[in-house]
Amino acid sequence: MVFQAGDSEQGREFAAASADAIFSRHGTLDAGKAFYADVKGRLARYGRSADSLKILPAVTFALGDTDAEAHEKAELVRRQQVSGQTAIRLLEQVWNRDLSGLDPEGPLPETDPLVGEHTVAQGRASVRMNRDPLAVAREWRALAEAKNLSVRDLVIEMTGRQSFIGTPARVAAELNRFVQEDASDGFILAPHLTPGGLDEFADTVVPLLQERGVFRTEYEGSTLREHLDLPPLTRTRTRTRTRTRTEETI
Repeated sequence: MVFQAGDSEQGREFAAASADAIFSRHGTLDAGKAFYADVKGRLARYGRSADSLKILPAVTFALGDTDAEAHEKAELVRRQQVSGQTAIRLLEQVWNRDLSGLDPEGPLPETDPLVGEHTVAQGRASVRMNRDPLAVAREWRALAEAKNLSVRDLVIEMTGRQSFIGTPARVAAELNRFVQEDASDGFILAPHLTPGGLDEFADTVVPLLQERGVFRTEYEGSTLREHLDLPPLTRTRTRTRTRTRTEETI
């Protein structure tokens, strides 16, 4: 199986031509639906059906007895994940400058990002993802000013995955909504703790999804391809995938 990650035009086209599943990272239902429609809409020209590619966002979750408790937990986790030093390093990936002297609890730098490759962030993957760092900087400055966010607060808000936060019942309902409204085909859960980070989800959310009839109660196959309900891999698809992977760099 080929799992692919890439939100660029080339990445989406590669997924439509050759991938079995694609990771996505979209923070709202509407953004997820737009990505889903765009990628699925490319499949026909490669002779593929809509069910031959699964769109699986990587998501986090925070559960609580009340929604308020879950949101408090989610905020605590994110602040533990993004230290001041981490925030500066992530900001450097957009600004493309050495910002080690910047106060992470203070405002964004007044200088604009550097555009080019011979800079402090040369070769970092996130810089390649930010194809227009000046536009990103304008967006981040506007948000920081509107919400009075420090560097650390802003990075926490802008770099988090799609998160499902609330009681188990609310999280189960939202997960189901994303699938039913064609924003995803399922999810790849990214717990904040390992091992054991999925235990609470498995114990409280999964039974609710099973009650809705949208999550299996047992496995019917023995391979990941069967678990994802993907069509059998043909020899033609194998040759096409190898050629595409060789010719393109995502």
